[in-house]
Amino acid sequence: MTLQPVTLEGRLVRLEPLVEWHFSELFQAARRDARIWQYMFYGDMSERSNMEAFLVNAIRLREAGTDQPFAVIDKASGRAIGSTRYRDICMKHMKLEIGGTWYAPEFQRTGINLESKYLLLRHAFETFGILRVQFKTDIRNAASRKSLEKMGAVQEGILRRSAIMPDGVIRDTAIYSILDTEWGMVKQGIEARLQRHASRPLLSLLESGHYLGHGTTQSHNNKH
Repeated sequence: MTLQPVTLEGRLVRLEPLVEWHFSELFQAARRDARIWQYMFYGDMSERSNMEAFLVNAIRLREAGTDQPFAVIDKASGRAIGSTRYRDICMKHMKLEIGGTWYAPEFQRTGINLESKYLLLRHAFETFGILRVQFKTDIRNAASRKSLEKMGAVQEGILRRSAIMPDGVIRDTAIYSILDTEWGMVKQGIEARLQRHASRPLLSLLESGHYLGHGTTQSHNNKH
């Protein structure tokens, strides 16, 4: 079994397989605030060469079978406003990581990140039977750590002096995970929070099919 490119759709966002035509909108989103990149390995993606390298590398890793990168589409505007991915996919041991996540600043703390994580987690656990989903974040990134803990991820430890960042800082990395045996309770908590973000009950969203995953043949590529 392998993870295939898929489009996942919610109320606020659509996660589409990342492709070249997302470049222009992602580049615009990346240029709005350089602080987005403080804790990330990509370098400052407000620089065109870094965004180009990001896109090329993401597609290469998808072709290699280790990653499944997504463009995050804001459904209200139809525009790409960030990116996220499955990474370090290991189907032999039924585990993967969710990471490489960033959004334009105006879409942070809007429910978009929570819904994106919900769609990715639900697809991993319920469609593919993944046993373990891992998250890694810079130990200095208090907002990211708080978000993961609030979502229900469990901190497992700290990898000390684990990586050198583009700005030369030697990073300690916090490791979090959610297990298949924990997903039921985590899911309930996320759905309750999504319901508070929604203008109508989550139950009606689920019944209407808003939280469904679709194959790439149903991706909304016709806008480009």
